[in-house]
Amino acid sequence: MQRTVLGGLAASALLIAASLSAVNAADIPVKALVYKVPPASVAVYSWTGFYVGGEVGVGWMNAPTYTFADPGNAALNSCGPCFDRYNSQTLSGSSATAPLGGIHLGYDTQVAPTWLVGVVGDFTWTHINQSVNSPLTSLGVPAVLGSNLSFQTDVKWLASIRARGGFIMQSNWLIYATGGIAWADTNFAANATCPFGVGDCFFLGTTAPFALNTTRTGLVFGGGLEWQTPADPWRINLEYLIYGFDRTDSGSSLFNSANSVFPGPTACVVTPTCSANYSFGKLTIQTIRVGLSYAFH
Repeated sequence: MQRTVLGGLAASALLIAASLSAVNAADIPVKALVYKVPPASVAVYSWTGFYVGGEVGVGWMNAPTYTFADPGNAALNSCGPCFDRYNSQTLSGSSATAPLGGIHLGYDTQVAPTWLVGVVGDFTWTHINQSVNSPLTSLGVPAVLGSNLSFQTDVKWLASIRARGGFIMQSNWLIYATGGIAWADTNFAANATCPFGVGDCFFLGTTAPFALNTTRTGLVFGGGLEWQTPADPWRINLEYLIYGFDRTDSGSSLFNSANSVFPGPTACVVTPTCSANYSFGKLTIQTIRVGLSYAFH
């Protein structure tokens, strides 16, 4: 009987203790479980390395200055009213515009987080053609009827090797300046004609065609904006360049008879043969182009 009473008391004590524990547990504040979202990954762009690509755009050329002279008095052998040589003339036409396209190869080094230095070479095909015409003149003859003085410049391609330096914005935008050495493959042409039997062009009639192909060397400067796309390693850029070729090219050509009855070089009063002297002035070319590059990191 005593054991039964003791067992009952023990069981009651355990029940009471369990009840008190449950009550105390209910009074303890429970912290909510919070899921922390990991920070979003930020794309890190590198500008160091080689890149290659192409570009398309438009170029325009300021009209060069042309000069003509008749040192041997060729006018006396072709121009009816002329009693002296053709006047020296300086001509300048209007500017010329043409599309262009090319390729480039470069290397950049990212200096610290936000600065860049590099070098780039490019080759651009184009066909910027400019021409000007005027009648020949002589002493007392403001325009020799039927005569023509013509000049033409045709730029076939441009090339350059340039340094560039810029500032990197938001890791994938670059604003830069660039400059270096440039070349232009250029065809020059000129002619002074007074055809036999046309207007004031009677006597023998003359023509003095001249042509010159040369590669001029000059300087180029400019700047641009470049974007390294999220689909790295592709880059897109917008670039402006101005080329300056200050050299003057000159040459001469013999006046030949425009009369088939008396072919060959025309004899002159002052010199044994008549020649036309031509000069082609400096060239200034500007371009705007959009480029696409692939970068090798």
